[in-house]
Amino acid sequence: MNRTRRAGFSLFEVTVAVAIVAILAVAIGLPVMKNLNKGKVARAQSDARVIGNALMEFYKDTGQWPVQMDKDANPEVWRLVGNYELGGGNKGIPGGMENVKGAKTWSSFGNSATLTEQLIRNRSGQIHPLYVESRNPQVKPGWDGPYLNEVPLDPWGHPYLVNIGYALPAVSGTVTASNDYHNVMVLSAGQDGVFETTMDVKSYNEEPGGDDIGYTILGARKFIR
Repeated sequence: MNRTRRAGFSLFEVTVAVAIVAILAVAIGLPVMKNLNKGKVARAQSDARVIGNALMEFYKDTGQWPVQMDKDANPEVWRLVGNYELGGGNKGIPGGMENVKGAKTWSSFGNSATLTEQLIRNRSGQIHPLYVESRNPQVKPGWDGPYLNEVPLDPWGHPYLVNIGYALPAVSGTVTASNDYHNVMVLSAGQDGVFETTMDVKSYNEEPGGDDIGYTILGARKFIR
């Protein structure tokens, strides 16, 4: 009749239990987050390669890079952006680091067109076809897309960008022959959402910088071996 009954846990026991849970959460959570980020980086690398390969297929079919905004034969596009669903233009494009040469121009320099217009729809506004179409480019060169099923945002929600302007016949500040050695890049701003890669027309070492992730087409018009 005099037996006692424990109604709950002591403060010490609760504190120990909370500490154990916290340690387990950290021990398990850090590897999980690390693996998640590795997975996002791998996906961005894969997306960039797929877009780069689509650009090369476009080139092989049409004999030119996707740089037109209308039926005018003069190239006009400097940047291709994967932001069609965001409204095109400069919408959603990350900015650049203050100390990276030309990086801010990823979000503002020159005319841009969407990858969807160029590689999937072959249409710009009401202009269709944007490029002469051909269902047998080996016989008659022409657009034979779509070259992609869709253009995703990168794993951090930002559009992929392509510095296609460096593949133009002439770039301000360079000579035409030099443009063969400019690299065309498909680029993601990476986890920090800030471009750390130079976009300078006088630079010939275009490679992703910082935590930017990309696929590089070496020597814009010399990639076909």
